[in-house]
Amino acid sequence: MAPVAKALSVAFLFLMAGPVFAGPLDEMAVERWAKLKEAERYQLNVAEKFYREHQYKVAADEYEKFLKLYDRSEGAAFAQLKWSHCQIELRKQNTAIKDGYQSVLDYYPESPEAPVAALLIGRTHRDTGDLKLAKKSYAKAISAYPKHFAAVMARLDLVDIAVKEMDLPAQTSLLSELTFNVERKGPTVEPCVLASRQLAKLSFRAGNFDEGLKAVASSCKEAEIPSHLMHHEIGRLPWIIGELTGAMDEPTKKLGEKLTDAACGWFKTQALAGLKDEKTKAAATDTWFAVVELRRNARQPDKQKATLDEMLAAIGVSDALLGRVAQWCRENKKMDEARQTYAKYKDAAEGQSHVASTYIEEKQYDKAIVIYRQLAAADAKTGAKWLSAAAMAYRHSGKPDPAIAVYRELLVADAANASAYHFEIAETLYYAQRWKECITAYRGTERFPHNYQHMAAAHRQLKEYDEAIGLYTQIIAASQQTASWATYQIAATHEQAGRKEEAIKVFKQVCDRYPKSSEGSQAHTHLNEKYKISVTLGGAKD
Repeated sequence: MAPVAKALSVAFLFLMAGPVFAGPLDEMAVERWAKLKEAERYQLNVAEKFYREHQYKVAADEYEKFLKLYDRSEGAAFAQLKWSHCQIELRKQNTAIKDGYQSVLDYYPESPEAPVAALLIGRTHRDTGDLKLAKKSYAKAISAYPKHFAAVMARLDLVDIAVKEMDLPAQTSLLSELTFNVERKGPTVEPCVLASRQLAKLSFRAGNFDEGLKAVASSCKEAEIPSHLMHHEIGRLPWIIGELTGAMDEPTKKLGEKLTDAACGWFKTQALAGLKDEKTKAAATDTWFAVVELRRNARQPDKQKATLDEMLAAIGVSDALLGRVAQWCRENKKMDEARQTYAKYKDAAEGQSHVASTYIEEKQYDKAIVIYRQLAAADAKTGAKWLSAAAMAYRHSGKPDPAIAVYRELLVADAANASAYHFEIAETLYYAQRWKECITAYRGTERFPHNYQHMAAAHRQLKEYDEAIGLYTQIIAASQQTASWATYQIAATHEQAGRKEEAIKVFKQVCDRYPKSSEGSQAHTHLNEKYKISVTLGGAKD
């Protein structure tokens, strides 16, 4: 891997996670190694060996020996740069700059190492806290090597400094250069794409939709622009609109409204253009739905509904569009209107299922159950699906016996899935707190370890602590993934039973056996807070 290209991998982290750090210049290009004499290669390999072993003082001496012997060699600039790296590792930053990187620029200005040296002068100043000199050095690197990848890296570092200094104009200017002025070729492509996305977000936050649009458009195909604008990590437009319009101060809200109007206008224009061609109609519809989403994020329900009405008039009625209208009604507490809208569905069964869901939302379970029963009776193929929904509605309404009766119907009507219905019967009894019955029901189910976990919990409710511990022990033996949880539960069960010494012993076992688990952390805290016993995770005493 070429040295500068290797540095790219860390450069990518800047726009997503923070500062960029210089990677070491580990290798010379193969064709340059081929130009070295055998003695030169030998000496350079000796230095490289010590460098890789982190013996930087010895490595620096070996690089210096190379420079004294072969100062006009093809590898001299490389040796000078690596000597400079050694000084950095030895915490001699001033020496690295003045006698190292600067020497590369003075004596080997045409070498491949020169742009990297120029960049690293800036980084070394930055890392020592001298941001004024760092900025001057980065500017020199950009001016001297404008088309080199080092200039891209220098701009990224300058953006990082501008972020720390909260210098928004500098951020915007640098990101604009990376987005629009740098040739995207080879290693420069990805950092420029990331810069364009960051620039878009800055522009949107400033209320400037057109500039943000240009930035996004610079990094994708025309057909992809709408989805990129709406994407969480690329354009982030919906979230930015939500932040601005949700602000407490009026000027920021106005900025958000301005951004919303501009964005919605652009999306609508794109949608209307796409509707003219049958091939792009589906994509155009999705683009128009983006307007609905943006109005929603901007807290503009009336404009959101107006957009949906426009779409119905322009595109025509479809279940997908009716669903969006009904969802708007639900979000705005207009449940009767939502039900009327669902009733217009071409897929009547789907529409009725949504009507039932509105009753569930309003806790009118009996009305939902009637609909589920009707749907089950209307279509034998989907009957089991709707009866299961009816049973769940009974459970939510606090009527376990009718729910169980429905599941028993399904045991006959849908025998192929009998095991699932047996499990749901057990779950219904468990959540109804009918402990003895649920234990019996779980014994016939196959969903381990969930069934054993609930059986153990039920035994604890019945104060049958030894039975619960027996089940937890079986979980430990058969399920490594839940062993730490089950061990902790054994300790908690002993504690619940009033067995203090046994509880402490098992809590200590949790700390000893599962020090990296959440249960280990909980046991550690519990021992310290409840019993005033201090142990380290891993079981050793402090």
